[in-house]
This record gives sequence, C-alpha cells and structure tokens, in this order.
Amino acid sequence: MYYVGIDVAKQFHIACVLDDSNKYLVKNFRIESEISEYSQLNSLLINIDKDSSKFIIGLEATGTLFENLYLFLKNQGYHVVLLNPYQTTKFREMDTMKYVKNDNIDSQMIAALLKSGRYSEAYVSEELYQSIKSLYRHKATLMQEMKSAKRQVSTTLVVVFPEFEQIIKDPFSVSGMALLEKYPTARHYKGASADRILKVFRNIKGNNFNLQKANDLLDLARLTMEW
Repeated sequence: MYYVGIDVAKQFHIACVLDDSNKYLVKNFRIESEISEYSQLNSLLINIDKDSSKFIIGLEATGTLFENLYLFLKNQGYHVVLLNPYQTTKFREMDTMKYVKNDNIDSQMIAALLKSGRYSEAYVSEELYQSIKSLYRHKATLMQEMKSAKRQVSTTLVVVFPEFEQIIKDPFSVSGMALLEKYPTARHYKGASADRILKVFRNIKGNNFNLQKANDLLDLARLTMEW
C-alpha cells in the first residue's frame, strides 16, 4: 500500500507518499490550489502505481479548503480519508517530529498516521457529498466560461485597441478591467485627458498606474484612431 498525506492550505497543498517499508517515495510535492492543477497529483500517483486501490489518501477536514481536491480524488477512484485535525495534532505529539510545525512535516504526519491505522474517518453525508460534487461541477463550468470570455475579450481587444497591452500587461487585472469598463476601445479615449484617466484608479488600492502611463495610453489610443 501507499499512504499519501496532503496538507491542505488556501493557496497550495503539499503532498508526500509513504510506502509499506516506511520509505517516502515523494516529499514536498506542491499542488496549486486550482482544479486544473490537480491532474499533476494524479499523474504522480499513476507513475508510482496504476492501481488506484493501492493508495490511501489523507486530508484534514479544514473548513471548506479540502472540498475540491477531495472530490477530484474521489472521482479518480481513490480511497480518500478525511481526518479531524485533532487526530493529526495528537499523532504529532507522540512523534519525534512533534516540535516541528510546517507544511512539509504536516503532510508526512498525515501519511504516517494513515500507515499506523490509528485514525478514524470524518463522516461526509451523502447529501453533503452530492452538494459538494454539484458545486465542484458548477465551479469547473464557470472556470471554462471565464476562460472562453477572456479569449473573446482578448481577440476583440486586438482589433479595437491593439496597443493596450503595451501599457496594461494583464487586461484582466483590476487596473485593466477598470480601464476597459470606462474606455472599452481606443476611440473612447477621444476627448479624454491624463487626469480623467487617473480618476479611474482613485479608489483602487495598491495600483501603480501613474501620469506617465496615462499619457502613454493616450498617445497609443491616438495612434490607433489614425488607422
């Protein structure tokens, strides 16, 4: 058997794989907290063994952070164990690494706990499971729709203001979206001034849009309008 410990966090997760001989086949494998990135973990496990029944995967049931990864792994046919954080805390207290607290050690603790067999699974009701599954699918659909919408906007932007990305590298950033909402094409900058453009960012915290960028944007917009 292979015991997969995953420490779940908001931005990314850390995984490790322990075998029956207490050898860590994988340590500190980072998984970005995005559904599209989960396939990397699946590929890693397949490379170890194509038989999903040989894996026990443990996740701490922390808030709602585990839900997407939990559903993904279940849908791939893995035995996924939800652990109460209290269990892993107690197990760490009995282990020689109990004084170390970081994501890498936490994933190893979870794998070791699974191998020890001294755990109890958190209960997930069928109703909750189906709700999570529905939300997972809905989120995946929305992500695909968002990607499609971004492609359409990018394609249109190339036509209506091709120089825009010389100033705003990411049109879908807070600054980019604020500008596109106010000035969707180069021709909308006709009659605009640098000061009026800067007012768009008045209530946006942390932006670095300055007078020079505003003037550069106006010059590029005029260039496009001359076509």
